[in-house]
Amino acid sequence: MKKLTAPLVLTSVLMLSSLAGLSACDTTGTPGDSSSSAEASVDASSTASENASEGASESASSDSSSSVATVDFPHDAATLLVAGSGQGYTDTSNWAPGICFPIAGTASYANSQVYSPGGDHYPTTTASNHGSQCDAANYAYPWHDNFCESRSWSNILCKSGTGHQGQDIRPATCKSNTYWAVAAEDGVITQVASYTVAIQGDTSPHRIYRYLHLQKSSVKVAVGDHVVRGQKIGLVSNNLGVSNGVQQYTTIHLHFEVRIAQAETMGNGTQLTANTFVAPYTALVDAYSRRLAGDCPMVE
Repeated sequence: MKKLTAPLVLTSVLMLSSLAGLSACDTTGTPGDSSSSAEASVDASSTASENASEGASESASSDSSSSVATVDFPHDAATLLVAGSGQGYTDTSNWAPGICFPIAGTASYANSQVYSPGGDHYPTTTASNHGSQCDAANYAYPWHDNFCESRSWSNILCKSGTGHQGQDIRPATCKSNTYWAVAAEDGVITQVASYTVAIQGDTSPHRIYRYLHLQKSSVKVAVGDHVVRGQKIGLVSNNLGVSNGVQQYTTIHLHFEVRIAQAETMGNGTQLTANTFVAPYTALVDAYSRRLAGDCPMVE
């Protein structure tokens, strides 16, 4: 993350406090997670001052060109996965600089939905002992990258060749249908499915952003709509679509993806084709640090 230099006085810096206990827990969800591939098979508020754990500090400084302030917060390095959850990846580029953080105005926690309490690989695959998705550990810093954790989905950037295809992000509390997902940048809606919305950015290189597990009835956009950075898209939920006429559930979280829209070459010479998933974690750390300093107010 670029270190900013010139001082900037913030009129309102978000003060961060630990969410030690959770009294409200959505009990309708069942442990697990999905990927964009799973979605294709099914269907081709807290205020801005509510924040997270101790240890976050203001880095209230500005870049001479962008004058954007940032606030530091506890997060693990990109590619550092939960022990035993996967092999990680090597490219830590910011694939989507300047984006708006995709959950508006509240504390958010990037971590695994599968290898954390309530997930079906925590601590084993035995359903009786994998804990609760509402465990306080899931709603505390530090953040954890989970782009390449062990999954069955193809992912060329992962060392194993398979893995996750985005970043899982929990909202401030274990409450479904409460927190708004918002547009990462100005763009056009290219997909609205049973629990997914996709946006293609207006600005070159026209990144593609996908939002999974939104409450279907809350989605405020349709294919072809133009949206602006920070605009409400839908509510974060535990929606996993309908299979054989039965509603399916995951944990309460937003699965956020970034894809490239055209062929690109990585720094190591690897050729990426259009629609390749790229790691969103570095971009999300940057976006969240700016959001904590007041960047990207929500747009109706």
